[in-house]
Amino acid sequence: MVYFFLILTMISLVLFIIGLINPSLVIFHFKKRRFLVILIYGTLTLVSLIILIITSPPPQTILPSNDEVPPVANEISDQNTNENRIGRQSNQLSTLDWLRESEKYFSSKEAQPEQYVSLSISLVTRFDQLVEITGETDLPSGSILEILFRQLSTPKYPNQFDLQTNAIVLKNSFQTTFSAPESYQFSQGPFQIRVSFYPENQIPAIQNLVGKNGEKLKGKKSKDENQKRILEDIKEVSFEFEIKPSPNR
Repeated sequence: MVYFFLILTMISLVLFIIGLINPSLVIFHFKKRRFLVILIYGTLTLVSLIILIITSPPPQTILPSNDEVPPVANEISDQNTNENRIGRQSNQLSTLDWLRESEKYFSSKEAQPEQYVSLSISLVTRFDQLVEITGETDLPSGSILEILFRQLSTPKYPNQFDLQTNAIVLKNSFQTTFSAPESYQFSQGPFQIRVSFYPENQIPAIQNLVGKNGEKLKGKKSKDENQKRILEDIKEVSFEFEIKPSPNR
C-alpha cells in the first residue's frame, strides 16, 4: 500500500510539472488549460502525498550490533553478566565447585597490592522475598567469600535463622542473593550480614598472595581467628518480608 501511493505521488507530480509546461500533453478530453492541470494533477499529487504520509510506518530505531558497541560498554556488560551468574549459582555449588569457580576467575596478570585491607558491604537491597547483597574489596579476583545472613534473636522471636552461602570476588566487587525461607518467624528483623574471607578456604594461587595464614591481611577489617588472620565486615539491616502467618493448629 505504501509503495502504491509512493509511485502514484511521483507520477502525479511528474504529470503536474509537464502539464504546467504544456497542458496538451496531459489533458485529452477538455480544454487544454493550466487551471485544469492544477485542479486534476495538483489535487491528485496532494491527496496521494497525504495518504502516503498516513500509511507510512513509523521510523524504527536501529540498535547497534555487538561489533558497534564501545569496548567499555562491552566490558561493563560482561562484568554484570558474570556477577549475576555467580549470584544465581551461590546457593547451588559445593566446596569443590567453588574452588573450580575460583580458579576460573583468578588471573595472575591482575595487579595486586602489597597488603589487603578492604572488605565492605556496600548495598543491601530487598526485592519481595529476595535479598541482594553487593560489596567491594581489594582481594584478588576469584577469592571465595563466606556470607552469613542471620536473623538476630528478639524477645518476641528468641530463635534465630541462619542462611549461609559463598560469593566470588570479581574485579574488586562481589554479589550474592538470598531467598527468605517461608517462615513467619523470619518475616521481621533485625538481620545481620557477615562477610568473611578465610585464607585456608582459597585456592593455592590466592593463598600465595594473601599468605596461608593471612599474613598480608591488614587494616581495620582484619582480625585474628584460630591463630590465623581473616578479613570480615558486619552490617545490620532492618526490613520486613511479606510472609503470612501459619494457620493455628
